[in-house]
Amino acid sequence: MENFKDLKWYSQFFRKCSKCGTCKSAYSYGPPPTNATICPQGEYYKLDSYYGSRSKSFLGHAILENKVDLTDPAIQEDMQRAIFSCNVCGGCQSQCMLDYKPWICDYIEEMRHHLVNMGIGPTKAEKAYQEKIVKDHNPYGETHSSRFNWHKDVKDLKTDGDTVYFAGCTASYRRTEIAKSTASVLTKLGEDWGVMAENEYCCGSPLLRAGLREEPEKLAQHNVDYINDQGFKTVVTACSGCYKVLGKEYEKWWGLKLKAKVMHTSEYLEEKMNKGGLKLNKVPATVTYHDPCHMGRHLNHYEVDWDGKKQWKGAFIEVDKPGLYEAPRNVLKAIPGVELKEMYRNRDNSFCCGAGGGIKASYPDLALNTAKTRVEEAENVEGVQKIISPCPFCVTNLGDGAKALGSKVETIDLIQIVDQAL
Repeated sequence: MENFKDLKWYSQFFRKCSKCGTCKSAYSYGPPPTNATICPQGEYYKLDSYYGSRSKSFLGHAILENKVDLTDPAIQEDMQRAIFSCNVCGGCQSQCMLDYKPWICDYIEEMRHHLVNMGIGPTKAEKAYQEKIVKDHNPYGETHSSRFNWHKDVKDLKTDGDTVYFAGCTASYRRTEIAKSTASVLTKLGEDWGVMAENEYCCGSPLLRAGLREEPEKLAQHNVDYINDQGFKTVVTACSGCYKVLGKEYEKWWGLKLKAKVMHTSEYLEEKMNKGGLKLNKVPATVTYHDPCHMGRHLNHYEVDWDGKKQWKGAFIEVDKPGLYEAPRNVLKAIPGVELKEMYRNRDNSFCCGAGGGIKASYPDLALNTAKTRVEEAENVEGVQKIISPCPFCVTNLGDGAKALGSKVETIDLIQIVDQAL
């Protein structure tokens, strides 16, 4: 079963865009009121056709109504850049108040899928990691067997238990300190846990973000079948991208349901804390927190009036369930010695790290520029020593931004500071 919708279906919503331009800024009425930039793509290119969901509604019209000649190589190049250089961070979605709002990120990824079917995507970098994922189940071009090298530093590692740790590609290959800290925390807390070992494949998020469908479905089917067959009760992951895909998109797009409960490490830790099972020691540090898009805005749940009983058919009513904003903050606040200070843009108004949506691979200058902007925002928070984020991809790109700036602010994962505190 597939639940993907085509551009024509999304047109009933993107045609309702009023072109007001609210999606260009992160705003709230307060108190105190806030207003700041929100679209990394628009801020980098400074072109109206690149800013927010407003610009994407124009592009959808152009594609569906054949307003542009997509057989022209020059126009193909421009169209690919306009659609594929978007982080799909959801910053514009969090600002929109029209019926368009609930569908913006899914619609942008469907535009990518539409262009893929026309041979105008994915990007060269995305094609490269598509091949790598098909061959070795990871986007980094590493061998599948080396995915588990970090296991060597973990004593008494099992492949069974009540809980399975889904490490994900970035923690397995590039940020192994995050995988090791997660393993350390699970062990210190006495969890009956194991890993999937050679049965863990890429979650499929990088391919979905690129507008691809067939390959991520195969990955999803494999991961769901294995986890269900093994009888795990809980899946824990420290990656926000894996969390979104495992916990939401496998079922949303393909009807593939995990029997196990999917939890991000921050949720898992908060649950332990609320039950009195998280005894944390002092870690003196002044920190700020960066919200990953995939576990924040992307997990907002929208109430839509499908039958027209409240307003009209298809009306956006409200965000009736927010994304995962408070759990990681609650864990940080529970660590003795940690002082949490917020950046100006936070939660729904958080500025993207710059890496997601295939941008770090396809448009590295844009990714780095966005990261530098976010790190500079953290530096402007008085006394901040560390940026904490519960996502290996955010940690990596923000770290690259800090390095490029020569910043003294350190970027680490939430699970690492918890590991220190246990």
